[in-house]
Amino acid sequence: MDALTRVHAPHVPDAEPALAAAVVTCSDSVTAGRAEDRSGPLAASLLADLGHAVTGVEAVADDVAAIGAAVRRSIDAGARIVVLTGGTGAGPRDVTPEALRALGLRELPGLGEAIRAASRAAVPAADLSRALGGVLDGAAVLALPGSPGGVRDGLAAVGGLLAHAAALAGASHDPFGLGAHLPAQPEWITRGAGAGGQLVRATAITEAEVVAEVTRRAAGAVVTFAGVVRDHDGGRGVTALHYEGHPNAGAVLAEVVAGAHERPGVLAAAARHRVGDLAVGDLAFVVAVSAGHRREAFAACAWLVDEAKARLPIWKHQHFDDGSDAWVNCP
Repeated sequence: MDALTRVHAPHVPDAEPALAAAVVTCSDSVTAGRAEDRSGPLAASLLADLGHAVTGVEAVADDVAAIGAAVRRSIDAGARIVVLTGGTGAGPRDVTPEALRALGLRELPGLGEAIRAASRAAVPAADLSRALGGVLDGAAVLALPGSPGGVRDGLAAVGGLLAHAAALAGASHDPFGLGAHLPAQPEWITRGAGAGGQLVRATAITEAEVVAEVTRRAAGAVVTFAGVVRDHDGGRGVTALHYEGHPNAGAVLAEVVAGAHERPGVLAAAARHRVGDLAVGDLAFVVAVSAGHRREAFAACAWLVDEAKARLPIWKHQHFDDGSDAWVNCP
């Protein structure tokens, strides 16, 4: 045993198996080459001690978009545990919690509370830390302080809970076992493509999650578009519809969203599109754009919606109240 403090997992009933893990160091000084990254490699080592397969350590600047993109890359690459170090303080460049919340992290408050409690005796200022944890797209995500001590204490306190949290996050609520009789969803639906992650998916979408992804302090306007399944089309009543998508649909939508980021004044853009069976009133397509001023936000949102409609390889199969059906925009 070397001098490195080892993490021992607290007892967790029915402990989950080891998982793929990734580490993200959030630090302007590390990315600029002014400081050595000591916290990230330490986190990777301690995760390995817990039995997880760590894919590597990535360093990014203290920037909401950069942190969010790094987390998305890790999850899209298969990580079920993502540990971030740095950016959890009260300084103006400490934005790791904001980046995770913008992604739609479902917080587990007990994780942050346990981390602060573990350091409180030795570090009175521990209560100023904004360390937090939660689940996102089937992965457990933990944001720790950027010091080796903070990483050590944090993983000692909650490291043994991460696999269990990831397992709970990845489990579907299917009390009657119906999922066993349904075909598996293709990877492009369950994972999607691009920095936004799950851009095209078979599960419900909400305006709130898309707005959260584009929220910025510098934004003077956030414009949204919500495409809703209506009960009529061409004079006939619509009872239901099905969206069928090409396997490249997620990648195409990611390209369109990236194009929206290049529009004048845009700070951030995001979109989600449903596939599969939808009912009247369901959200089918949601877009959000933030910009410094409303005119820029309106223009970019309209461009994104029109561009997606023109390019997305997603086709609509409508069912009408007279028993007939029709495909729309199907090649």
